[in-house]
Amino acid sequence: MVNIFKFSDSRYSRQEAMPEWGVDKQSILKTARVAVIGAGGVKSTLLLSLVAGGIGTIKIIEYDRIELSNLNRQLLFRTKDIGKFKGEVAVETLTELNPDIDILLDLKEVNEENINDLLEGYDLIVEGGNSPFGRNLINEYCLRMRKPMVHASAQFSYGYVLSVLPHIQSACFACYFSNDYSRKNTTGAVPVNVLATSIAGSLGAVEVFKWFLGYEENMIYNKKLYFSSLLLSENFDVELNPRNLSCPVCSKYYE
Repeated sequence: MVNIFKFSDSRYSRQEAMPEWGVDKQSILKTARVAVIGAGGVKSTLLLSLVAGGIGTIKIIEYDRIELSNLNRQLLFRTKDIGKFKGEVAVETLTELNPDIDILLDLKEVNEENINDLLEGYDLIVEGGNSPFGRNLINEYCLRMRKPMVHASAQFSYGYVLSVLPHIQSACFACYFSNDYSRKNTTGAVPVNVLATSIAGSLGAVEVFKWFLGYEENMIYNKKLYFSSLLLSENFDVELNPRNLSCPVCSKYYE
């Protein structure tokens, strides 16, 4: 079989040859600015994908340190990294993967006092709060600033992804989790494996690329794409979740 594609030995040649991607869209990715909150399980795979694909500027906001129990799923880190700051190791690893992009770091936890400063100047936010209250803090920031937000999560062998698009008044985080969005305490550590975090992280990265490549209409908004136990059923499904017109959060910003 004759190979009709002529690839150069350049970083993005394989994806630039794709008709839905191309050289012009790759140049758009170079100007993209994304803030990613967290660098753990789901975010490890998500960050690797964004960096490999050529998102031009990425800020990582992560204050935690690496533990042995992280290494079953947090693919950015190695055994020798235990005890180090996740954010610092992530920047080093990702820069080695693609030195052609800018990777910034804040060793901070996002809170009500610093959120504006931490997220200012970024086009899209990948949410990663460690409690429903923390996630809704980012949700409200994105609603207020009209910035798209991507949320991906995994536990056990399950996971899901969704996006919030304030400029078209889509369902917000509180619409999806109406009974839980304001809870300040976290449930703590949960069982999870590398299969679930890797797939959820990849699905989250897809949402980011859709936004910048011009495929907004195909993003997962007003619905949730989720997968059930990979070890038992391997089912993927879509759960519709239209905006709650009485939502106490987004109704303040969509008037």
